[in-house]
Amino acid sequence: MTRTERPAATWKERPAAGTPLREPSRGRRLLQGASALLLILLMVVGGRLLLRLEPQYLPIRVVSVEGEVHRLPLQRLQESVSRELRGGILTQDLETIKAALEDLAWVHSAGVRRLWPDRLAVSVYEHEPFARWGDDGLVTAAGLVFRPSPEEFPKDLPWLAGSDERAPQVTARFRAWQPRFAAQGLGLLGMAVDARGAWTLKTDAGFTIALGTDDIEPRVERFLRAYPHIANAGLPAHIDMRYSNGLAVRWLCHRLSRAAGA
Repeated sequence: MTRTERPAATWKERPAAGTPLREPSRGRRLLQGASALLLILLMVVGGRLLLRLEPQYLPIRVVSVEGEVHRLPLQRLQESVSRELRGGILTQDLETIKAALEDLAWVHSAGVRRLWPDRLAVSVYEHEPFARWGDDGLVTAAGLVFRPSPEEFPKDLPWLAGSDERAPQVTARFRAWQPRFAAQGLGLLGMAVDARGAWTLKTDAGFTIALGTDDIEPRVERFLRAYPHIANAGLPAHIDMRYSNGLAVRWLCHRLSRAAGA
C-alpha cells in the first residue's frame, strides 16, 4: 500500500517554542501613549465642564421637609439648607447640608436624599425637651443637653442643674423619684447637683431638701417615710437630710407653735 502524504499547503508554519514575539515599534508605542494622554485630558476637561454646567442644566428646584417640625422655625431650617446649596441634583454634597441642619440647636438628627429630577427631601428629628437645664439650656429625658434661644424655651418645665456630664444621672433620678414623691402628695419642681456632688431638691410645697453627697437613695427613702409626720407638724422651709440616722427641719410655719400662740 502506498502512503499518501498531505499537501504542504495545508500546514502553517509556526514559530518554534520559546521564540520571542516581535515588539511594537517605537513609533507605535509613542502613538499609543499620546492617545492615552489625550483620552485622559478629554476626561478631565469633560469632567470640569460637567461640574460647571450641571447646576445650570440639572438644578435643585425644590427642597421639601418630611415629617413634622414643631419647635424649629422653618425659616431657620430653610436658611441653613440654602447656604449649602452649591451644586445640581447630581453634584450637591448632601453631607454638608446634613451637618448644617444638625448644628441647629433643636435638631437631634437629620437626613437628606435626592429625588429625581430636581428635588431634595430633608427629614429632621427634633429634641423633645424634658426639663430646663441650668440657666441657659434644656435637657431631654435621656439626659442630652441642648441650648436653643431662651425665648424658645417651653414654659412649665421642671428645673434641673449640674454639669452637662451629669445630665443623664440627674434626669434618671428625677424621673425615678417623681412618682414616689407624688405618692406622698408632693411635686418635684427641681433638682440640682453642685460641683462637690451635693444634691438639693425643690418641691411644689415651697421647701427644699438637702441630701448631701453620700447615701443619696437611703436619704430619699428616709425622707419619704418621715414626710407624713413632718406635714402634720407644720409647713417646713428647709429639710436637711445630711445625718446618719435623722434629719433637721427649719420651719416656715409650725402648727404646734401656732396653736400655742392662739
